Amino acid sequence: VVIISAWEGHPVSFLRRLIESVNRFDAGEAYDLALSVNGSEYQVPSDLAAGFRHIMQRENVGFNLGAWDHAWRRLPEYDHYLFLQDECFVRRKNWLRRFRRRLASENGCGLVGEHFNTGWNHPWETLLGQDDSGHAVSEKKRRRAAFYFQMLQDWGIPPGDTAAHLTTVVQYTSRRVLEEVDGYPIRKSYHEAIAAEIGFSRKIAAAGYCLRQVGRWRHSCIGHPQWQTERPAEKLRALLRGKTCREVL
Repeated sequence: VVIISAWEGHPVSFLRRLIESVNRFDAGEAYDLALSVNGSEYQVPSDLAAGFRHIMQRENVGFNLGAWDHAWRRLPEYDHYLFLQDECFVRRKNWLRRFRRRLASENGCGLVGEHFNTGWNHPWETLLGQDDSGHAVSEKKRRRAAFYFQMLQDWGIPPGDTAAHLTTVVQYTSRRVLEEVDGYPIRKSYHEAIAAEIGFSRKIAAAGYCLRQVGRWRHSCIGHPQWQTERPAEKLRALLRGKTCREVL
């Protein structure tokens, strides 16, 4: 099932653009479409509503993670879930097949996403400014890292060695993994929601699974306005600087 989160503060044009792109490109797999809406003010136009097998409306809490978590728990008949924000748009054919194959490509893969956030793929000690690695970390980032690290500890999530994570813009996983880690952490504040984004990946890694980016370049199948797709030349420059790692245990 493909689960789209929407928020009452977003214009319906976001959802319309996403659905138009979904219909434009062959997914390569059969799927059902579900919509999970945060907020009672959001009105789904009838022409769009007809394309959804499931539509759920809930209290506006927990950001997109709350909408996603609400949805998978209420749709137990599915084995796999592709989670999207309504700002997303499909970029190429076989988009769903690529996620399924990536998850199945190796034993122990627990989560596939569109963007492995390389900026946080560093040891916590480095991010906290507590080692002599020589990696420059701004004071602002050190404060953020300290807050995220403390939140994970308070929530009982093993932080692991690094803050490596897949962004919660596009994610694909199985019901088995979701049940094992008890789904997405749901928080009310924006900064706690960022910690929850990191925490979801760290929960999956702590359970013994690995995290994978679906393509060589970020957002190669499904785009998002916040993240531009990396070009090969840009990726090569990053590799030469030693600042990228697409996958991690």
